[in-house]
Amino acid sequence: MSAAEDNTPSPSHLFQRAPMFRVALALALGIVLAEYLPSLTVGRLCLAALVALATMCLAHRLLQSQWLFSLSLWVAIASMGGLLVHVHAPPDPFCHAPSLHRLELTVRLEETPRPTARSLKVVARVDSVAGRPSQGRLLLYMAPDSCAAALQAGDCLRLQASPRPPEGPTAPGQFDYRRFLRRQGILYQCYLPSGSWQPLPSAPRGLRIRCARLQQHWVRTFRTFRLTPSQQGLAEALLLGWRADLDPATRQQFRGAGIAHLLALSGLHVGIMAGLVGAALFFLGRRRWQRVLKGSLQLLAVWFFVLLSGMSPATLRAGLMFSLLLLGDMMEQRPNSLNHLATSAVLICCFAPMQLFEVGFQLSYVAVLGILAWYQPLRSLIPSLSNPEGGLLLWPWARLWQWACLSTAAQLAVLPLVLYYFHQFPTYFLLANLTVVPFAGLLLAVALLTLLSGGAAWLTALLRALLQAVDALTRWVSTLPAALLDNIYFDLPMLLLLVLALLCFTLWLRCRRGWPLPALLACLILLLLQARLGLFALPWG
Repeated sequence: MSAAEDNTPSPSHLFQRAPMFRVALALALGIVLAEYLPSLTVGRLCLAALVALATMCLAHRLLQSQWLFSLSLWVAIASMGGLLVHVHAPPDPFCHAPSLHRLELTVRLEETPRPTARSLKVVARVDSVAGRPSQGRLLLYMAPDSCAAALQAGDCLRLQASPRPPEGPTAPGQFDYRRFLRRQGILYQCYLPSGSWQPLPSAPRGLRIRCARLQQHWVRTFRTFRLTPSQQGLAEALLLGWRADLDPATRQQFRGAGIAHLLALSGLHVGIMAGLVGAALFFLGRRRWQRVLKGSLQLLAVWFFVLLSGMSPATLRAGLMFSLLLLGDMMEQRPNSLNHLATSAVLICCFAPMQLFEVGFQLSYVAVLGILAWYQPLRSLIPSLSNPEGGLLLWPWARLWQWACLSTAAQLAVLPLVLYYFHQFPTYFLLANLTVVPFAGLLLAVALLTLLSGGAAWLTALLRALLQAVDALTRWVSTLPAALLDNIYFDLPMLLLLVLALLCFTLWLRCRRGWPLPALLACLILLLLQARLGLFALPWG
């Protein structure tokens, strides 16, 4: 895709060529501060924004101070980011209820119930509480009987329940499940035993509900293709994002191979769909009408895939991100991919600021940033493969080298987040990405054609063969010695130090002189000291 081909601006011209990158950074800073500092109330944030705007006018008209104008602009945008957190705060559906004991509720399911170890889990929107209209989201755990298993997205239920807030952490450093749900707009949860609810007549409303039902229709279609349970679960996860049928062995194989991201719909899947269409239109050049035609067809493929996968937040986010990148490529001969990427992040944060804390959001954007920053410098390490002149003889090796550089750049960028969130590192990630991921692209195309054809015999046989190949490759990589290093200690100070080290590495890679190299060495030394001695501790880590 063109994002990988783009030349990232040098550090000295970063803000000039990518002004939305500065806006995205300031907005993200304001969202983070408002989330972790309860003292930043709406009044204080409004006051900070007004003071910053007044200072901007003063700096521009009277003082002619560029640095004061820029600083005030940062403060104003950061204050607006903090205000977005308060504006999009989840409503309390039970704020008018005298107590939370045995309330009569009317709810509408936002998704199809997903099986867990002992129940069915589903997010519902509250329509009324004790006959009084209300709004808010509720997490339901339902007894796994046949009636609950038949429910679909959009179904309306009347129930009697005693909702309660999720439990918070009981020890320092423990995962905060209450905060995790609140960031998804969920303040309460409850368990529904059999017989405590009854369905109400309802019709699917809204595009997302209809897409979720369409997703379930495709899931049921997959179940008619006579695949093995593991093959069926893998195909559903790769194409539709439905992971309820994935068996634990398959999950462990992909985790051990370092490609667990293939099992969760993300920017990689959307990028693969756009790349497949782009590869099919290889004969189109770089003239304006050819770029517009190619980009338009890629946009159709991207949003068809978003609809096919049930319009989950992850695919919506990835669809918007790649849409702006494709639009930039359509309209410009040399698109500024960094600016378009930052624009998509700003739009997402404006409408859903809590998406900033989603692991998928962070991994997707950081991976693309890594590709923009390091793909070209890594690729230029072997000039003969970067711009091959040997024709067909060097072409396969050049493509292999390009894919290796792409995978390395993305993996290096997400390394701090992977260590911090998952405390593990896949040793053979490059081997897995060079073998399994290309198969995944072909697998996506064949699975889609099989689905649209209604299960043509030859396509089903090809799909089964590809699934067997992917299963064999992931099993082989995951069983190699020391394939997955887990239980790695990695705290928040180490995350920040590693991010600083990677930033210094990026500056040194592009400048090859000055202070970045000593700063990189200093960050690595501090990182080692923190790992051994625990020099730093942050109260909100």
